[in-house]
Amino acid sequence: MTGNSKTILFLVAFITMVLGAFTFKVLQTSAESEIQALVYPKPKQLPEFTMMAHTNTEFTERDLLGKWSVVFFGFTYCPDICPTTMTDLGEMAESLPEDVAKSTQFLFVSVDPERDTVEQLANYVPFFNKEFIGTVGTPEQLELFSKSLGAVYVKVPYGDSYQMQHTGRIFIINPAGQRFGIFAEDPVNPGVLNVPVMTSDLTQIVRNNS
Repeated sequence: MTGNSKTILFLVAFITMVLGAFTFKVLQTSAESEIQALVYPKPKQLPEFTMMAHTNTEFTERDLLGKWSVVFFGFTYCPDICPTTMTDLGEMAESLPEDVAKSTQFLFVSVDPERDTVEQLANYVPFFNKEFIGTVGTPEQLELFSKSLGAVYVKVPYGDSYQMQHTGRIFIINPAGQRFGIFAEDPVNPGVLNVPVMTSDLTQIVRNNS
């Protein structure tokens, strides 16, 4: 092979590599701009309900109006998943752009009204973020609210006590008080929150629907 031939092959390979890298970057950017959260085709109005916030004040469907709500169901006696999720949500809240943060509230809903008193929530929820809202209601009010979002939970005997099995999904409610969507699970690590993706999704959702 002549020197000129080697030079031409090198240039072709180099150009192919550059174009390939450029194409990947374009595709990657396009993929990153897509919302991965599940957004319902038609938002569903949530029913009237009454629970108590960790501040010892009533929390009703009216408190969902005017802001986007990120909702997680859990319980304070949860040994691992709940505190991990709350930590991730705290990181998400801190990562949101200022305009999106001002339009968003984070809601922790206890699925364990038997043990999670208002005082218990007051000692638990602000630890992860002082702006987070913890709520607890009667079994009937909890069932009403959870079913409206599609959240499930069940009481399971555990030794001399019990644990609560519950959905780990994070729900999105729009400022009209409607069920809007669910954040997607990490496809690589199911059950693990992908904070950067969720932050990006919520930012786009809020800005695209403002």
